[in-house]
Amino acid sequence: RAKKESNVYVFAAHGYRSYGKKEFSGVGQYYLSRGINLFIVDHIASGESEGDYCTFGHNETKDCLKWLDYMNANFGSDIKIILHGVSMGSATVMMMTGSGLLPSNVRATVADCGFTDGPEFFAYRLRQMKIPAADSIVQSWIKINRRRLGFDLNSIKPVNSVKNAEIPMLFIHGETDGLVPCFMVYELYEACGSKNKELLVIADADHAQSYKVGKEKYTDRLGAFIDKYVI
Repeated sequence: RAKKESNVYVFAAHGYRSYGKKEFSGVGQYYLSRGINLFIVDHIASGESEGDYCTFGHNETKDCLKWLDYMNANFGSDIKIILHGVSMGSATVMMMTGSGLLPSNVRATVADCGFTDGPEFFAYRLRQMKIPAADSIVQSWIKINRRRLGFDLNSIKPVNSVKNAEIPMLFIHGETDGLVPCFMVYELYEACGSKNKELLVIADADHAQSYKVGKEKYTDRLGAFIDKYVI
């Protein structure tokens, strides 16, 4: 919790195989300094949570929607919630935002370095590593995943989810992101259906490094976004 009593909470969603406290050790301190509470979870098969498989946002989205219900039940339905996700967590909060299942007190979403589409992201990474038959390999992964874990990777499409966004969204990406290409954030921004959407690209920032590399620009833009749509 922030030092001063506050009814504003950030729901923090971390990236693949990371854990919440590490992922939000930087920007989390910014939120606390602004008097905003920080609610951090560890996704399935990550951090202190149990489980064997991350699902790149599929099960994480369902879990996090339940966490929002928990927050409202324990902190009161009059709180204001900001969703903030990084990498896989960004895909998760984008799919939450477009799910049609958000509680009405979720006021805004911050999506930092998220990908557009699960299968396309995997295929891009294989092509980037110069592995031949990337698309065929991904199709095989989809079949194996469907048989082993019971869901279709084709369902992980944040770019489709954001079309249904109705709350304000701030998209952030590092211009030199070596994992999730920066062109994806432009596709997400263009696809977003929210009337109140903003885009911030940080020069010379690699994957999930935008806050560290461009801290002043990041916090100035994030602060203005929060002041405009939440506080």
